[in-house]
Amino acid sequence: MPEGEENISYQNPPKPEPVPEDFGVGEKKEFLKRGEIRTMERDLSKLREAEAEKERERISSTAPEGKISEPEEKKTGEIKKEGEEAPGILIPKGFGKPTSAQKAIIRAIAVLLLFLAIGFFYWLLTDNIPKEPAEEETETPVEEETNVPEEPGIIEETPLEESTGTSEEATTTPEEEITEPEEITPEEGIARPEIVDNILTWGYYIPGTPRTIDTIIIHSAYNATGEDVHSVEGVLEEFKLYKVTSHFLIARDGTIYQLAPEETIAYHAGRGQMPDGSRKNIINNYSLGIELIYSETESPNDIQIEKLVSLVSYLMDKYDIPAENILEHEDVSLSGKDDMWNFEREELINLLNNN
Repeated sequence: MPEGEENISYQNPPKPEPVPEDFGVGEKKEFLKRGEIRTMERDLSKLREAEAEKERERISSTAPEGKISEPEEKKTGEIKKEGEEAPGILIPKGFGKPTSAQKAIIRAIAVLLLFLAIGFFYWLLTDNIPKEPAEEETETPVEEETNVPEEPGIIEETPLEESTGTSEEATTTPEEEITEPEEITPEEGIARPEIVDNILTWGYYIPGTPRTIDTIIIHSAYNATGEDVHSVEGVLEEFKLYKVTSHFLIARDGTIYQLAPEETIAYHAGRGQMPDGSRKNIINNYSLGIELIYSETESPNDIQIEKLVSLVSYLMDKYDIPAENILEHEDVSLSGKDDMWNFEREELINLLNNN
């Protein structure tokens, strides 16, 4: 029997509790059993304490200095206050609430990044869209609506001097190069009248595809800004102001000027449609324009009418234009234009038929 157990069980044995006298035999046996159990539990507890004491003595004898260091977390003498950081241990602190300035900076950066993202995607989309060259147009562009003034003028960068009718002066001016009429036989068609080439750089555009020419529109114009109403330079300045032109202009002295190539679409008819209601606002695409210089109180003089008949006859023959498509501006205008002034279309058609 172990030494500790002997000391516990026999040196100081516990005194049994007295059995009550009124218990029967069975109750007495049960009472004695409970007493034995309690005694055994006390003996077992004392035995465990003795073994624990022996273990402490053995450990203390093997320690270098006879003292065992307990872990820091088991020391009961030190109580860490709440919120106090342990020495030597870095604990990250949480972020505080941003200030108003910080919030404003964050919003500005977010907006900038958003705009940069939108700009990048816009560039990415537009950069990858194939661009068709201007030469590949398949349809004749429709002219923009142009309200031609009551006193239209033809645009010209260099003022054009009025012709005096002498061939010597015409040859000395570079811009007034006169083309001599062609000598042709009757079978070849009507000869081209004498025309001064003065091609402008505005008031018309070159279509992407060749156009059909089957109409001639005749206009009247005068210089409303100067003393000389028949001034070619004044008419040109007014046309320059409104960015319009016709293909031909007949001065008061009968000189014919060509201001735009015939294959180009010139801005001369403005908003309009054919008498039958067709080609609304696209008459310029199919027509040639001719301007005559004289005021609203005048009529074209004899030399202007003669040159007009010769020019219209030549163009009708060249492009196979029918007589019903020789029209005044007022015949097609949707904005109230009333030129040609004081000269009726029927009179011009009669002259063309008798030419």
